[in-house]
Amino acid sequence: MKESIVALICPFDENNKINYDELDRLCDYQIENKTDGILLLGTTQESESLTKEEKHELVDFVYHKVYKKMKIIIGIISNITEEVVSISKQYDEYDIDSFLVITPYYNKTNVSGLIKHFTYIADHVSKPIVLYNVPKRTGMSIPIDVVRILSYHHNIIGIKDASGDALYTQEIAKFINNKFKLYCGDDKSMIISLFLGASGSISVIANAFPLEVKLIHESFDKNINISKTTFNKLNSLIDAIFKETSPIGIKYLLYIIGFNTKKYRRPLDEPSLEVKRLIEEKTLEIIE
Repeated sequence: MKESIVALICPFDENNKINYDELDRLCDYQIENKTDGILLLGTTQESESLTKEEKHELVDFVYHKVYKKMKIIIGIISNITEEVVSISKQYDEYDIDSFLVITPYYNKTNVSGLIKHFTYIADHVSKPIVLYNVPKRTGMSIPIDVVRILSYHHNIIGIKDASGDALYTQEIAKFINNKFKLYCGDDKSMIISLFLGASGSISVIANAFPLEVKLIHESFDKNINISKTTFNKLNSLIDAIFKETSPIGIKYLLYIIGFNTKKYRRPLDEPSLEVKRLIEEKTLEIIE
């Protein structure tokens, strides 16, 4: 079964604190629409703008809200190998599916260093890990041969590919097996990735349209025309929400469909007037 996993956003209140009432509504929205999984502390959740205490509180809140209702993945974002392991320890008590682990950023490494980085983490954390390839954020892509080598590690269960590079995805798709899965991390590449054998998507647009993203995945093996038609319905809106750095666009989209998600943590800010109007226009095309 293809999995629809949402990369959840983080709502803030007027005092720049996490808005747990709204977070509760957002979780209910995903539960009601039968989303298969939820990613916490990813880029979409502005996790690097959250304190250590806020991260733990947020995970604890959402975990007790959605546990046994959907798969739970926790992102651990650090460019220090040992710190990734250290951060993971505070989540040992939770019965989660996996940790999402990003490539080192700023202090970018070489091939041997990258293999040692992920191998050390996989050897020392208590849960399986999913590699996260997002070169637009980190400045480096996981080389294809590195993905191949790491795919054999017993505690590395997949890769989230947000490269948006179909040729790269095609190559790493060769390493898919019963233990090592491919997840699409770029909404524009959703259908292409599914064609190449992806097990699902970790999606931003699913925050606002979880039912449609679920339908894309659920229909893919049953009726590909439904899957493609549903994706095409969202395609222009996906373009619109990524006109500015994510999650700026998706939070504004959620706001205009009725959620209290207009607040951002610095350095992020509201989208430009032009982008707001584009998101509104493309949303109306879908819901009218």
